[in-house]
Amino acid sequence: MLREIASGGTNAEAAARLFISETTLTSHLGHVFDKLGVGDRAAAVRVAFERGLL
Repeated sequence: MLREIASGGTNAEAAARLFISETTLTSHLGHVFDKLGVGDRAAAVRVAFERGLL
């Protein structure tokens, strides 16, 4: 999921590539943001790179 948002596409595009609904993707992103301690996609990608997750 982090790779998908790092690619810069929309939530709809990422959801389609992952074969999940946009609602499910949004829910998962919220959990990822909470775990990383961030509030948006850009910060999530930055932290993921810093932590070696991407």
